[in-house]
Amino acid sequence: MLRKSLVGFAVLAMVATMFLGLPLAQANTPIRVTINGAPLTMDVAPTIQNGRTLVPMRAIFEALGAQVHWDDATSTIRAYRREDAIVLQLGNRTAWVNGPSRQLDVAPVAVGGRTMVPLRFVAEALGAEVAWVDATRTVTVQHTPYTAKPIGGTITFGAISEPVILNPILSTDTASSDIHGWISYGLVRTAVDLTVRNSIADRWSWDQASLTWTFWLRPDVRWSDGRPLTARDVKFTYDTILHPDYDGVRRTNVQHVAEITTSGDHIVRFRMRQVDAPFLLNIGLGIIPHHILGNVPVREHRAHSFSRQPIGAGPYLLDRIIPGQFAALRRNPHFWMAPRPYIDQIVFRRYADINVMQAAFEAGDIDWMTITPDAVDRVRREMATRANFRDIPNHGYDYMSLNLENPILRDRRVREALKLALDRPAMVRSILNGLGTVVNSHQIPTTWASGAANLNTYAFNQTRARQLLDEAGWRIPAGQTMRRRDGSPTGDPMRLGVQWNTGNAIRQDTAAMAVRQWREIGVDAADRPTEWSVMLDDLTLSRFEVVIIGWALGLDPDPFPFFHSSQAVRGADGHIRGFNRQPFVNAEVDRLLEAGRLTVDVAERRAMYQQVDQILNRELPYIWLWQRTLVRGVAKRVDGIIESPIGTIIAEARFIRR
Repeated sequence: MLRKSLVGFAVLAMVATMFLGLPLAQANTPIRVTINGAPLTMDVAPTIQNGRTLVPMRAIFEALGAQVHWDDATSTIRAYRREDAIVLQLGNRTAWVNGPSRQLDVAPVAVGGRTMVPLRFVAEALGAEVAWVDATRTVTVQHTPYTAKPIGGTITFGAISEPVILNPILSTDTASSDIHGWISYGLVRTAVDLTVRNSIADRWSWDQASLTWTFWLRPDVRWSDGRPLTARDVKFTYDTILHPDYDGVRRTNVQHVAEITTSGDHIVRFRMRQVDAPFLLNIGLGIIPHHILGNVPVREHRAHSFSRQPIGAGPYLLDRIIPGQFAALRRNPHFWMAPRPYIDQIVFRRYADINVMQAAFEAGDIDWMTITPDAVDRVRREMATRANFRDIPNHGYDYMSLNLENPILRDRRVREALKLALDRPAMVRSILNGLGTVVNSHQIPTTWASGAANLNTYAFNQTRARQLLDEAGWRIPAGQTMRRRDGSPTGDPMRLGVQWNTGNAIRQDTAAMAVRQWREIGVDAADRPTEWSVMLDDLTLSRFEVVIIGWALGLDPDPFPFFHSSQAVRGADGHIRGFNRQPFVNAEVDRLLEAGRLTVDVAERRAMYQQVDQILNRELPYIWLWQRTLVRGVAKRVDGIIESPIGTIIAEARFIRR
């Protein structure tokens, strides 16, 4: 009997050697785990399940610099390391990394009173490299440890416009968003690779059957006044946007939301009426506090003191604003994304114009700015030892907004003539120092929906421009130089004002060149510099003929907010409540834009948006100008700059070198 047992054992050993490639003694050797060469300290030995090595959760997360939290009620593991968030659940093969879900080969399990998690998955999710050394049965993990950054100091930015309103769901201007972007955080935000990632929400899911998005909030998020930020605040924010009295432009972000519900303090659900392809990208608006605005009528939010002195959940809070001088932010003591932020204070200093601001940069008074094109070569050369420079394709474009309610501009032939009369390549050379590319419709090259076929380039042709104006009934009377209706000496003059925001040298030069070239074809054009906030009012009230302005575009190429007719609706005060301020109304464009939100198929959406581009290119609600290449200068004392291809992403990562 003993002999048979020994034979059986020998056979098993041979099988183990053949199929596992390991001597039996080696197969029983404990698994070792090293982090950067040092053994990982564990109170429970690693185990293998389904071919994966599992280790105690707290041991691996803390070794990689993450804070780990266990929720006993839901058997949920949450690990946070700066902007990274990993969520796992005991017995669940679904995990979440920085928001989206992933499927595991093996679920976390409980062993010896400890929660065991898949080692390779966790380590790689936190950016480490993992390898298996067969000879020693060792899992090696290599990662770059966090290096403490200097704390303190001030970064100073320049600004030529005053902030208009600091409520993140009402703000539309750059000066305001530059400030509240440091103060307010949303459910999600944009990653360096231009994907959507976690922010206040550490994970989310989409259920196609119920058309429901579910977001789980980080339980440690607090407002800058120290109070917890909860699902109630998120629901309140988006209920406000959906309220009939809301007078902002963000309703399009959530227009397909049927109902918002909460479960406890940390779960919020958006039930949709239909699929809304860009919804996840549109849900990153800054959250507003229920405990401050919850009892304020929605129609009074704009005038409320919160719009001038907001609180938020971002890395900084507003310290003070002195109009015409500066806005100062200071570190939020309750910021939840440890250990950031590093900088004590952020200052936005106000300058009369871009040239004065650039002189301040060159003098070392401000740390960060986009260099004016005409000075790029000189500033790069003279500041080579004091600043770093980076060329960035602006994810947006400059254009001339045309008031389509104006009797002159209502005629498409007039709009084409005005565009043909502009030598835009010459403008790029002379005004932008060659740092730009002429564009002819909405989808610029940095969007995935660009590339529409057969777009008219509207090459410079003043002869054709004159012919079109003649055909449209705007002719030059005998003995005169400017056009009038029907060429009558007493007919209505063809008079257009060209507005631009004061302090913006590029738009000033663009206006001057446009006025000159339009006057060459007989259009009585005039330059109209306008203060920024006044110009925004003129746009939304249609008190303009031509305005030179620009769009900074989002990551999703959906043009719905700019060109759908629903975005041209006026409020009771006469202001247009969307971004379609021309306003442009086209039934086919409406149909395509609505259809583009009903599918998540990228190829289908690209085809629809390219059809929209072709219509826009033909109908000309804008005179598209260019996509700029921005040259950003940053003082060398400022470090920790994490940028995407289209600009800075992680604001709170910056620090000042010591």
